[in-house]
This record gives sequence, C-alpha cells and structure tokens, in this order.
Amino acid sequence: MGLAVQRASRDLKKQLVAIGAQVFGVRPGQIQVEDGGLICGEAKLSFKEALARRFGGSGGELIGHGDVGPEITDGVLPVFWEIGMGCAELAVDEDTGEISIERYVSVADVGRAIHPEQCIGQEEGAAMQGIGHTMFEQMIYEGGQLVNASLVDYRVPTFSDVPKEFHSVLVENRDGPGPFGARGMGEGGLVSVAPAITNALARGRGVRVKDLPLTPERVWRALRKNEK
Repeated sequence: MGLAVQRASRDLKKQLVAIGAQVFGVRPGQIQVEDGGLICGEAKLSFKEALARRFGGSGGELIGHGDVGPEITDGVLPVFWEIGMGCAELAVDEDTGEISIERYVSVADVGRAIHPEQCIGQEEGAAMQGIGHTMFEQMIYEGGQLVNASLVDYRVPTFSDVPKEFHSVLVENRDGPGPFGARGMGEGGLVSVAPAITNALARGRGVRVKDLPLTPERVWRALRKNEK
C-alpha cells in the first residue's frame, strides 16, 4: 500500500508540474515543488491557483494513480515477514497466584518508521492485545453455549493492567520493500507476549504453565504443585 500511495503521489506531482510548466511557459524540469506550490525562478503558483488555472475556477480535482503487484519482490510472497520480540519482568504473589507485569519491552523490525509515533502506538496496542489473551481473556462454554459473551463477564485489559514500565523499540535497517525501506506493521507485537511472560514465570518461579490465560487460580495451583 505504501508503494502504491508513493507512486500515486508522484503521478499527481507530475500533473501539477505540467500545469506549472504550461502557465510559466517553461519545461517541466524547470519547475520546483516546494511549500505547497510550484516555483520557477522568482515566480510561484500555489496548488490552489494551479487547480484554478487547470479547471477555470475553484472546482475540479486531480487524481494520482499508483499500483503495486508481486513484481516488487520478484513474485515471491508474502512481500515481507513481520518480526517482533518481547521481554517481560514479573512480580508474582505466592499466596494468591496473581501476576503483575513490572516491565515489558516490545521490539519491532519496521525497516523504516515513516511515522514513529504511530508505529509505537501500533506496537503497544498489539502488545496489550497479547497481554489480554495471556492474562485474562477466555471464552467459557457450558453445553455448547458461550456464558461470558459480554464485556461484563469477559475480562479484557484495562489501564490498570498496563505494565508499570512499557517500552517500544523500533529497529530501522531500511531493508523493507516499502517506501524508503519501510515494512508493513500490524499485530506483530502480539505474538511475543505469551512466550515472554510464561518464560519469565518459568525462569523466576520454576513453574511452566502451558495453558492460557494465566489466571491467579491457575498460577497458584502450579506453584503449589511445584512445591510438592
């Protein structure tokens, strides 16, 4: 999608430059596109003015076209693999089995972060989804009927469940297939959460729990079994 947008933008830029060249009576190569306008020497034409010249008034629009296919990676699919890592530090209440996440670090290989704040928000949102199914979320059935089908009974993370320290790290090697070496970014941060938390529990308390979610009761029973 990023490459399609980039190519459509370049197509639109060519159209604007062509309008400027016609208005100024010069070759397209003599037109510069800067600060929302077309510049040729001392003369400047805003985009709004360029559109008015093209369509004879305030109406009208220019449309840029761009498309992308498997050819960008020589026909090999998927276009990229989403790669992420996570690291968790826990506190465990031995008496109740309750786990709190003291610190969580999520690492994403993004190629190039075109919008870093949005990338971090995406990564943290994905990690919180992972915390949800690792710590709380579970669909309970009785006789084939889902009995916790609403948010009253189905536990999802809240702000109180956000790790006390929550960090996202973006790795930018500029080796992706997208614009400026970007990769796509989705829910990659979700995948590492369960392994990171369960491994931290195993390393810190010697308890290997393989069933999710890590409810206090489940953790408490595992701790008691480990004592025996």
